[in-house]
Amino acid sequence: MELVSISVRGFRSLQDVGPIPVHRPTILTGPNDSGKSATIDALAFLLGTHPLTEEDRTFATDPGADRTVSEVENQDLVERVETTWVEGEFRLSKREESALGLPSTIRMRRIRNQESEVRLELLVDAPEDEDLRDLEARSLADLKRIAGRHGVAAAADARSRSSWMIALDQFAATRPRTQAWIAASKEIRASLPKFLLFGDAESAEAAIKAALNSRYRSHLEDEDLKQRVRDLEAELGRRVREDAQGLVEHIQQRCPDLVRVAVEPNVSFTSGLRSTRLLLARTSGETVSLSTVGAGRNRRISLAVWEWASELLKRDAENNPFPDDQQHVVLAYDEPDTHLDYLQQRRVMALIREQCSVPGVSMVIATHSMNLIDGAAIEDIVHLKLEGERTRINRLLSDLDNDANGRYLADIAIALGLRNTVLLHERCFVGVEGVTEQLSFPLLFRLTTGRPVHAAGIVIVGCHNNEGALKFVGYLARSKRQVMLIIDADSRRNSRVFSDANLAKEGIDIVNHVRLMGTPDKELECIFTNEQWCNVANLVWPRNDGKPWDPESIESLRAGKFSTLLLNLFKEGSDSGPNSKASMMYEMARSLKTPAEVPAELRDTFLQLEKLAALDS
Repeated sequence: MELVSISVRGFRSLQDVGPIPVHRPTILTGPNDSGKSATIDALAFLLGTHPLTEEDRTFATDPGADRTVSEVENQDLVERVETTWVEGEFRLSKREESALGLPSTIRMRRIRNQESEVRLELLVDAPEDEDLRDLEARSLADLKRIAGRHGVAAAADARSRSSWMIALDQFAATRPRTQAWIAASKEIRASLPKFLLFGDAESAEAAIKAALNSRYRSHLEDEDLKQRVRDLEAELGRRVREDAQGLVEHIQQRCPDLVRVAVEPNVSFTSGLRSTRLLLARTSGETVSLSTVGAGRNRRISLAVWEWASELLKRDAENNPFPDDQQHVVLAYDEPDTHLDYLQQRRVMALIREQCSVPGVSMVIATHSMNLIDGAAIEDIVHLKLEGERTRINRLLSDLDNDANGRYLADIAIALGLRNTVLLHERCFVGVEGVTEQLSFPLLFRLTTGRPVHAAGIVIVGCHNNEGALKFVGYLARSKRQVMLIIDADSRRNSRVFSDANLAKEGIDIVNHVRLMGTPDKELECIFTNEQWCNVANLVWPRNDGKPWDPESIESLRAGKFSTLLLNLFKEGSDSGPNSKASMMYEMARSLKTPAEVPAELRDTFLQLEKLAALDS
């Protein structure tokens, strides 16, 4: 049974979150206290390894509401939600479909409300009448009562529970039905994926226990050992029952009205290991536990444990020739590379890739690591943030209408060289026409503002007259990110890609998102003066005849396509002339020494960009 996604209600800050995909791997990112660890614990709760506590239940009050001083100081006065549950979507193998009598995809949830204990429930097509649900869990007396209420007779022997079950099942099939939650059977509970948490010292020891328990159960399947264990269980059971006979006799003496008293102890060796404590010693006789060593050494030892557990996972997969028989495993890492040096971080990344390649393994990683985030596919990243003390999720490309569009824009982002961390965290994205602006704008921005573009949280995206790149800028704008498109004024008229109609189609607001260079109908190169072009040309591309470049010869080019004519002038007049418009503009940017030399159009645009980046904190 493979876990596909989870949704969470009423678990700590996760008041109403989901679905969160469970991939190979899923990366959880976000600020501290945004809900990453809570998401991992909610996942553990669903899969049965995290006992729900009172502190896990979300406060029921509105997080944005004003509270009195006494309510703030005494949290006992603030009520918690009545119901906490984590729901999972699961994909079944063909064998599981047949054995459990379920469809290929099911929904289950682990839930606790104020009136009941924690229980695992399955969403099924069930009778509207609640009396006709969960018949397998009913006692014989209950089955008779329900049958009498509906006028149903036993199928055969009225003393047989199965007879009443068959009759009531047949009757229930004729009654109105609805989608309802029922208790999951023992067989379904046994098919849940295993959960392994890799994090602090405690979870490292838990990983050892879980991995060894898995091997323990595998060893019990050995035919020779299995029979010996059964014989030993039977003998121990007989002895314990003899010990319990004294208790039976004592109860009968004290309660003579009882007809029968019996104690039936169940002795089993299949429950596994009770504990597995890892002890360490650097000096003979000086043994310590993993939790007491330094943070860096703790992490390195934990990493060794994780690698060892990975080998056991691979061994289990290799020893299972039938993939349908493979029990799925969900691995969770909470800040796996904290306190590790760069080499050890690389080992963690290699381990994660190795584990994700094992059949039947899914993974969730909570991390701030740029290496891990940038190493994942965009669709595998879930960004968490707090809004009014409640977690909200944001997935890149999540506003798209289908997966195909998401993959298309993900490919564009990769082609543009945009890392996942950039898309997640940078505050302002600037779309430019191409290489000319990509090379020159960072220099001109630093000269204008006194700091690099990346320090200001600004990312320059080259559109290269490419409609795909423009679509990506449009997606960012639709996603309410701070966006500006800087293009030459003549491009709106001469390029279909940057036409008003095409910009509007991609969701780019011409008034709020677009800045034009060289208005009303010129280009970037035109906003620099003739004298500035002469200065840079005399410095970098001196004329072959030894004469200085003169402003009049440059002014005469402004009547045509200025950038093309200017490039040809310098190339033809100087053996060291620029070979492209981009290199020509780059040298212009390098030649300027003071902010006042940057044309006013660019200065105003850069200052506006700085404000946009500061607004989106």
